[in-house]
Amino acid sequence: MSSAKAYTTKTVKVGSLSIGGDNPVRLQTMWKEPLRADNISDTVRRIELLVSYGSELLRFAVPDMESAEVLCALQEKVQIPLVADIHFDYKLALACLEKVQKIRINPGNIGSEAKVREVVDKAASNNAAIRVGVNGGSLPRNLRNEDDLALAMVRAAEEELNILESVNFSNVLFSLKSSDISTTIRANELFAERYDYPLHLGVTEAGPPIQGAVKNTAALVPLLKKGIGGTIRVSLSGACEDELVAGREILAAAGLGTRGVNIISCPRCGRKGFDVHGFLHKVEPWLLSLDDTITVAIMGCVVNGPEEARHADVGITGTGEKTLIFRSGQIVRRVTNEEAEKAFKEEVDKLCKERREKR
Repeated sequence: MSSAKAYTTKTVKVGSLSIGGDNPVRLQTMWKEPLRADNISDTVRRIELLVSYGSELLRFAVPDMESAEVLCALQEKVQIPLVADIHFDYKLALACLEKVQKIRINPGNIGSEAKVREVVDKAASNNAAIRVGVNGGSLPRNLRNEDDLALAMVRAAEEELNILESVNFSNVLFSLKSSDISTTIRANELFAERYDYPLHLGVTEAGPPIQGAVKNTAALVPLLKKGIGGTIRVSLSGACEDELVAGREILAAAGLGTRGVNIISCPRCGRKGFDVHGFLHKVEPWLLSLDDTITVAIMGCVVNGPEEARHADVGITGTGEKTLIFRSGQIVRRVTNEEAEKAFKEEVDKLCKERREKR
């Protein structure tokens, strides 16, 4: 589900994935660890998990040539488009473009115009995409002392855009990120008013999961509601999975919909008869990896569930030694606390199967 877009953009191709135009806003995250040649199989399995959480692109830092080689090897083993994040050394971009379907470069540190042109030529010959990533804290030297930071960020993007357009390269996205919410919003609004290239949205260096999720929500939801943004990443000092869950919630808050399980749960109080926090800890990763759009309620007492959670497709609560599992407010199973996790998963699986059979 998507809302009408106020801004019309070009469509950029990243492998088989289309970004911008009339396509849904794409969700992505960034790998948190160094790339290593000795654990490629483990990395592939983790990538598959992130895909199950909704990641449609996955970006990797590439600080050296070994990382570039590992990333190229990974791209051959997974279907999701991988993105190489390049700073300082344009040769790393050239190496990644042998296999990788998108690179991200920073105009403040990639090097001379001649080096940028060489990277662009390589991307064009391999049908790869480029994201020009402008960060408020690492602008080109000629723009670092500007009073209007948002406008300086747009000008930094324009300098790279002039190079790209001079060689007729248009398979490009831009991002204009700041750690300041209002600057991020204004920079992206200014760019969207002037150009029809898709924007990748995010707040850079947003902080720990709670603070970072709040900052990203405050910045991204207003932009998304205006139709600005072709892809998002919620940058957090936390796990990739946290970034993806936050991103899904932000898309939903902006009225753009999201696939997957919507979890509602009570905060817990002295009336609790069911260990909401403990049960969530056990089942949340499994729930969030499901490719089904359902609402699940995990409630702490019979006051909040099933009656107040009757709008949920399936839910669980308990009192004393008994656990109650309900669907649409109606109790369907009574089990012991020891049987709760198994019984709950069975009911969720049953519901998902029923939904799929009706499609």
